[in-house]
Amino acid sequence: MRKLHIWVVMAVVIAFSSFATADDITLTGTIRDFLANGTPAGTYNGQAGQGSPDFENVISDDRGIVTNQLGADGTPVYDTANHPNGTATTHGQTYFDMWYHNTPGYNVALQYAITLNNIGNGVYSYSNSNFFPIDGQGFNDSACCGHNYSFTYQIATAFTYHAGQQFTFSGDDDVFVYIGGNLALDLGGVHGEEAATIFLDSLGLTEGQTYDLDVFFAERHTTGSDFRIDTSIQDLHTVSDTPEPASLALLGSGLLGMAGGVRRKFIKR
Repeated sequence: MRKLHIWVVMAVVIAFSSFATADDITLTGTIRDFLANGTPAGTYNGQAGQGSPDFENVISDDRGIVTNQLGADGTPVYDTANHPNGTATTHGQTYFDMWYHNTPGYNVALQYAITLNNIGNGVYSYSNSNFFPIDGQGFNDSACCGHNYSFTYQIATAFTYHAGQQFTFSGDDDVFVYIGGNLALDLGGVHGEEAATIFLDSLGLTEGQTYDLDVFFAERHTTGSDFRIDTSIQDLHTVSDTPEPASLALLGSGLLGMAGGVRRKFIKR
């Protein structure tokens, strides 16, 4: 029994060490593929679907599409109070709600992971100026332009707050980033590459506390697609709405922050 105890302690130490000094960070999220505005109902690449008016339509910056807090299910809430008839690039709550919810006949959901590489000085980065992660999948590629456009990407993560942390996103089109369930970055609209940085010290967070960080992206128009994250958050990790299988990594992170539970308990409002 003593030997078994020693091996368990060693496994926990290894889990702690690998989690704290990882050379890169892999985040897994959900992509939902859509069909362009005006696409008639039919079967595309074996999937039944029809076009959404929010995709391949108007080009315009469009801030304020969503409210300042995430919904109870952990997804953005369309700001119907301020936009009862839609916004410059969206067509009301019904179509927007499909962006980050599985909706048979309008979208096809696929899992996709990105890796943030350690580029030095405590910064982790993922950069892709040709971000077409589902070419040949979902409803298949655009007939005009050689890639599968019209998709959204949702990544649910958590981290421990320490003073000095930053999170930068650069890309097109829309991106909404929530920290602790509150909107911290809004680059809504159909536009070329745009960038913004969140300085976490300005958010009133508590040192050493664990918070959710949720990223919601949308690629809504041909012909380019850029996606870049740069962050000094070193323990950023994927979370989900259901407990994940037991592993040494989860054992280590569980001892740090009980991360194996339901993700929504992390929200600090």
